[in-house]
Amino acid sequence: MAGCCRTAAARGAARGIGTRTVADLMDPHPLLIDGATRLAEIGRRLARLKPAALVTGFLVVEQDRYLGVGTVTGLMARSAEQTELRARQLDEARRQAEQAIRAKTAFLANMSHEIRTPLTAMMGFAELLEQEVLGPHAIPLYREYARDIAESGRHLMELINDLLDLSKADADRLELVDGTVDVVRVAIGTARLLAERAARHGVSIATAVPLDLPPLRADERKLRQMLLNLLSNAVKFTPADGIVTLRGRVAADGALWLSVHDTGIGMTGEELAKALEPWGQVDSALARSQVGTGLGLPLTKRLIELHGGRLDVVSRRDEGTTISLVFPPRRVGRG
Repeated sequence: MAGCCRTAAARGAARGIGTRTVADLMDPHPLLIDGATRLAEIGRRLARLKPAALVTGFLVVEQDRYLGVGTVTGLMARSAEQTELRARQLDEARRQAEQAIRAKTAFLANMSHEIRTPLTAMMGFAELLEQEVLGPHAIPLYREYARDIAESGRHLMELINDLLDLSKADADRLELVDGTVDVVRVAIGTARLLAERAARHGVSIATAVPLDLPPLRADERKLRQMLLNLLSNAVKFTPADGIVTLRGRVAADGALWLSVHDTGIGMTGEELAKALEPWGQVDSALARSQVGTGLGLPLTKRLIELHGGRLDVVSRRDEGTTISLVFPPRRVGRG
């Protein structure tokens, strides 16, 4: 008897469903999504217009033509496909960028070699003429011309070296040759090297480097290059009768600071950000009157970071600039 009741009830339920049309079972107001809509936008529309469509689904159309039913499972599959495609595209873009950087570095290395060979000869002959090794010039002005040629050659050589080093830094191929460096000797020697050039611009260079500064574990050539870049920039952007000061100190935390302070034109925050970019140039009357490429500061920043340190810059417009090389404590001292 009980079995008969259950059978009758099942039949009744089946008759109840069977009397309903397909239209009764469908959502009378389905959410329509254009097939070209981005996944993020689909998610926003579902959340804003019809959250229930995450369960019931939505209709995908194109120019009012039915394409199919969209579901959460379908969205997840499409999202996974797009993520995988994007990952492949990014990987290919990275590979192409690395290949381009390698090609650029190789090109600059080859070009620098081809340029350095004749440039070295040109500078050597210019210095012979400047020093009048083979006898005095009939016209004294020729000695000045020879000095200008030699100085222009040195400037070009510095540019070539900076270009090559910056390119190597971009390719993560710039390496340090660490050794124990006498900071006092390198700092004073670098300042003395630029003293004559500064004097021709009416700028004096002062040194305030304590003689008892501890040695530094660093790449000596790159340390000299960093100091030359900072001192050259300071001289370049300091008006006549200005002073550039090179200072050194060991901070309370054990870090070693080598600072170059000038009484020059200074920079605003926006100008400083531009100056730290490769090829960046500060736009001012004094800056426009100077020759430069804008590689000095960006390269110096890369070199000090390669040592595990940082570049500290304090500058105020019309008040001057102080740029410091900050070496971490682990590089200070013989150990």
